[in-house]
Amino acid sequence: MTRYEELLLLSPELGTDECREIINNLSAVVEREGGNVLKIDDWGVKDTAYPVRKFNRGRYIRMEMSMPGKAVAELERNVRIADGVFKFITVKLADTPVETTEEA
Repeated sequence: MTRYEELLLLSPELGTDECREIINNLSAVVEREGGNVLKIDDWGVKDTAYPVRKFNRGRYIRMEMSMPGKAVAELERNVRIADGVFKFITVKLADTPVETTEEA
C-alpha cells in the first residue's frame, strides 16, 4: 500500500467535538477502503496566509495514511462534502525513505 498525507483546513468556528467527528468520518472512509490511518496531528487554530471564505484563521489537521491508490478518490469525495472543511490537499509520500550520506 502507498502512504499518503492529507492536510485539512477546517473552520475555526467548529468545536472540538465537531472536528473529532469529521476526523472519525474520514478515518472510517480510509478503513472501509482497505487502508489504515497511521497518524493524526491536530496543529490547532492558526492564521492563514490570506482570507479563506472570509476567515483569517483556521484549524489545521494532518492525517498520514496507508491505503490503495483507488481509495484516494473516495476520501477526497468525502472531504469535499464534509461541512466545515475549507481546503484540503492530498500528497503521496515517498515509497521508501531517502537516505542521506554525509560527506567528509
